[in-house]
Amino acid sequence: MTRYVVLLRGINLGSRRIPMPELKALAVELGYRDVSTYIASGNLILSTDRRPHAIAADLDATIAQRYGFEVDCAVRSAAELAAVVSRNPFPEGDPKQVTVGFAHKPIGAAAADRISALATPDERFLIDGREVYVDFAGGLARSKLATQLGKAAGQPITARNIRTVQKLAELAGG
Repeated sequence: MTRYVVLLRGINLGSRRIPMPELKALAVELGYRDVSTYIASGNLILSTDRRPHAIAADLDATIAQRYGFEVDCAVRSAAELAAVVSRNPFPEGDPKQVTVGFAHKPIGAAAADRISALATPDERFLIDGREVYVDFAGGLARSKLATQLGKAAGQPITARNIRTVQKLAELAGG
């Protein structure tokens, strides 16, 4: 069995609510093992023999059916998440402002121009395969890029600050 972290996009914002105990119970009901959650922003840690795309499809479909909205899950193994942490290009940045955006497939080179066009002079970013690291040094609240990262990347993105990514990697054993 492989240990995975599942990052659900856009839950517990506005009316798109799933209490973490319910999310955990749903994952157990779907046959995942050693299930836990971390903070209320849609982070699942689980073990399974299923492949990442099957995990995402399973959870995406079940949540849409049960709760009436789409979440778009990004799935990384514990080892992949540990590698994401180790490749952080902005280790000196404020961990509340350094964010990792997770995509399903590699983020294309054309996305760099779109991201750059939205970034302020204080913001730095690096695209690394299926992840985009952003240092929102000027603050997330005032950033155009923060609200349009997925659109700029050309695919759905779910983002977590580096502190959360580090904790998830630790909890998953990566």
